[in-house]
Amino acid sequence: MRRLVSAFRTSIRQNKLFYSLKNRVTAVFLLSSMITFILVSAASYYTIYSILYNKIEKSIQLTLDQVSRDTDSAMDNLLSVSSQLSYGGIVSNDLANFLSTDSYSSKRTHYDNINSYLNLIDYTNPTAGFHFYYRKDSKDILFGNANLNRDFSLDGLPVLTQKTLFTFYGPYKSFSGGQSDLVISMSRPVDIQGDYSLKLYLESNLSVLPRILKTEQLGMPVSYAIVSDAGQVVYSELPDVLTQGAAYAGGLKSTPDAYLFESGSHYGWKLLAAFNKSAFNLEIRNWALRMGLLGIGVMLISLMLGYVVWRAVYVPIRVFKKEINLMASSQFDTVTERTNVAEFDKVLKEFHQMKDRIQSLLVEVKQKETDKRQLEVDKLLSQINPHFLYNTLNTVQWIARAERQPKIVKLVAELTRLLRYNLGKEGSVVTVARELSALKDYVSLQLVRNDHQFEVLFEVDEGVDNVAIPRFILQPLVENAIYHGLNEGEGTIVVKVAKEGPNLVTVQVQDDGAGLSEDRLRLMLEGGREGRTDVGLGIGLSYVNKMLEVHYGEGCKLSIDSLPGAGTTYSFAIPNREVQHHEDLEQQRA
Repeated sequence: MRRLVSAFRTSIRQNKLFYSLKNRVTAVFLLSSMITFILVSAASYYTIYSILYNKIEKSIQLTLDQVSRDTDSAMDNLLSVSSQLSYGGIVSNDLANFLSTDSYSSKRTHYDNINSYLNLIDYTNPTAGFHFYYRKDSKDILFGNANLNRDFSLDGLPVLTQKTLFTFYGPYKSFSGGQSDLVISMSRPVDIQGDYSLKLYLESNLSVLPRILKTEQLGMPVSYAIVSDAGQVVYSELPDVLTQGAAYAGGLKSTPDAYLFESGSHYGWKLLAAFNKSAFNLEIRNWALRMGLLGIGVMLISLMLGYVVWRAVYVPIRVFKKEINLMASSQFDTVTERTNVAEFDKVLKEFHQMKDRIQSLLVEVKQKETDKRQLEVDKLLSQINPHFLYNTLNTVQWIARAERQPKIVKLVAELTRLLRYNLGKEGSVVTVARELSALKDYVSLQLVRNDHQFEVLFEVDEGVDNVAIPRFILQPLVENAIYHGLNEGEGTIVVKVAKEGPNLVTVQVQDDGAGLSEDRLRLMLEGGREGRTDVGLGIGLSYVNKMLEVHYGEGCKLSIDSLPGAGTTYSFAIPNREVQHHEDLEQQRA
């Protein structure tokens, strides 16, 4: 024994299981709580088991008695309906006259009267089902309210209870329903002026038995067996224990898998119900589960108490570790936490001072990068090719000589607006409406200069006029479409601005020209001022990409789809926001 204790102590020391204060406090609280819980649970289990068992058994017996009463009620209703159809009254008289008369018209009248009365009986008695009249020595079926699904015979049907004037059968498969529809039925003679050779057959409605003999009671699956007033099993869902047709002496309380409960009927038959033992003991298992959860709760409380004792040392270390992780994830704007321990609070204060200095340095570096990128954009804007201005002025001179004042006024006005927009101080972001207005002036000048050899169409959705867009971003796309896309300067260019859902606006410039090869596309995107610097404004597609990157980040790029002979489409997508909101976001990013 001493050796075992010594070995246990050695193992604990080697594994350092109780090396920390937390583990030691936790072990003490858990051990004390578990011992108390086990003793209380063992003492209460046997008491609770007895109480729960008696409660469940009583609930099952009450439920089974109700099932018997519901079945008796259904049989009472069948008996009441059969009395209306068998003795005295309109039906008996009409039946007698129908069977005795030879006149077709009289027979037809009685036939209609009988059917009308039977329909009324069906309507006012929903528990009644298939029924008809028959003679035992004949196969004739009279006044049936449904079709037979097989030859009719009472021979071999299970007799539930037999009295002088009537006999109840069942449960068994209906003569009119489906293969799985079970019913109870009755047969009795019909009094027709003292003649009892005509009999009535009446089934319960197909929904009666399924509604009464439910497959689940009190949340538990249940199987049934019915014993006739003669002590014979007439129906059984327990073929291994109670075979249909076998005699039943009573007193059976259980089977290997189920508990049996019994209930009687005022007609003399008995109802047996088998409840699965596993389901029967479910509430007891649930109680055990609740006790287990209670035990877990007690142990959790013990852990919490141990944590309270230990946290005075551990919590300050956690706070310090959290601050380090926040700084590592670039989260600088956090509230300074206090540990209520002077030494740790002093260290945390110095740590936050160091973090603030690091944040200031990072902001300064970021601002410098932003300023550098803006300078690059401004430099690109300043590289506008003056050849376009010279060529346009030459055009104005030519028009002045050829067309005189009106066209000169129009041309000079458009040129003035365009120069004011391109060289003005409106800022780097304008509205879509402003950008399109300047683009139309540019297109008008190009149409005059190229003798109206091409056409430019504008397709603009409603509600995009105030959307923010980088200034001077559409003109380079149209310029490239004119000089690099059209065939011999002829063709059509379509400028589209459309909403793409609630958050995006797409911009497209599409021409129907000769298209561009992949090598030429790559050269245009990388070359900045590629191609013809003597026409247009000479600003390449790289400027468009640069502007999109500056204003919307690296994820926003110009897309070009082109195939030789199929035209070229330039497109990009920008956020659906107005100018002021865009400028506020730009300031936040800076």
